[in-house]
Amino acid sequence: MKQMDRRLLILMRLREETPVRASDLAETCGCSVRTIYRDIDALCQAGVPVAAMAGEGYRLVPGYHLPPVALTVEEAVQLLLGADMALGLGTEEQKEASRSASAKVEAVLDPETRREVDRLRDRIHVSHWNRREPSPWLPLIQRAVANDQVVMLRYHSYSPDRVTERKVEPYHLIFYSDDWHLVAYCRLREDMRDFRASRIRDAVLLPEHFERNLKVDPEHDSNSRESQEVRVWMDESAVPWARETPMFGFIREEQAEGGSVFVFETWDVRRLLPWLLSWGSSARVLSPPEVVTRVRVEAERLVRAYAEA
Repeated sequence: MKQMDRRLLILMRLREETPVRASDLAETCGCSVRTIYRDIDALCQAGVPVAAMAGEGYRLVPGYHLPPVALTVEEAVQLLLGADMALGLGTEEQKEASRSASAKVEAVLDPETRREVDRLRDRIHVSHWNRREPSPWLPLIQRAVANDQVVMLRYHSYSPDRVTERKVEPYHLIFYSDDWHLVAYCRLREDMRDFRASRIRDAVLLPEHFERNLKVDPEHDSNSRESQEVRVWMDESAVPWARETPMFGFIREEQAEGGSVFVFETWDVRRLLPWLLSWGSSARVLSPPEVVTRVRVEAERLVRAYAEA
């Protein structure tokens, strides 16, 4: 990140109501804490009143206002592309907020920048085919996450394959694997669980509130089962296409004779099985042995099914 861009980003963070630690600024800017110290010192020398809160971090002195930020062509295009992508992921309220945000970004552009942005957006845009109907329960779930409210769910779980009712305490709502996922404490299972929004059959927002007294990593699989590493050899003819559609849980690709080894971390082999079988003989599970056996058994079932057709 360029020095000027980094310092503008630091200014934006310092406008927040709560103090920001140097370590947090360093993580945001992708630099060292020492660089943050130098940038803050440079801002102070330039006349920006930065207050250091002992044990808390930095913030701007109350009452100080920054001048309007001028967006570059690249920044404006990226913001507008992000808003276009959000149109295909959220609720009607979120879609309207995306449209409103886009209009505000466009409104602050000077005429020359606006013409260049329009030219690029005509060539670089998000296809409307990327848009899909979100879960009808998404607005309710968002309110629950925002307000720390307990939710009663009717949920069709993948394993075991049945519908259950359960009260959950919602911690995070994350979009991955082409769907929204609710990370919540399940009172039925007495553990954290990951609920795919498209599998929710019904949801009721309860008046009960809960205390967020658990430390939850939203990027980690919330199920309590231990994960296992699965190594899959892919023939070199299939490697480019496998890279386009890696199954969820993909960690890395390793070079190997005649192709590559795709390494996955999975909590449920059943989720990986359809992807493995879709490649036919171009994919071969190397380990662990129980997954090798599982794929072989499934392949034998397919042979018998077609033999009887």
